[in-house]
Amino acid sequence: MELEIGVQDKVEFKVKNSDLASNLNISPDDGFPDVFATARLVALMECSAAKILIPLLKEGELSVGVGVNITHLAATLEGDVAISTATFEGIEGKLYKFSIEVVDSGGKIGVGTHTRAIISNDRLMAGANRRVS
Repeated sequence: MELEIGVQDKVEFKVKNSDLASNLNISPDDGFPDVFATARLVALMECSAAKILIPLLKEGELSVGVGVNITHLAATLEGDVAISTATFEGIEGKLYKFSIEVVDSGGKIGVGTHTRAIISNDRLMAGANRRVS
């Protein structure tokens, strides 16, 4: 199967308390606000792009993110729904390229580009395990 440029898919996500930046504090000095965390916005963007690649996956394969360049434009409150729409822009070597836009009830909250690769899960895990052996 081959993807056509311009193919889109989306993911709708209700923002929970655990998705707020204030819950991502790593040190006691961190002080993040009670709004949708940028890290979670990136995860949502990745999910919408990954969804497009599902029909291309063979047994034992999955897609992984290898690059992301985003701008978080506006804050989203807990309970709001964020909708990420990914658009397939083409292939560069083995990388699948996407443009992504995320909106909530107030409008656009994030835009960016993202690249993914299709890989063997066994090979990925073997490589990860070798790194720590």
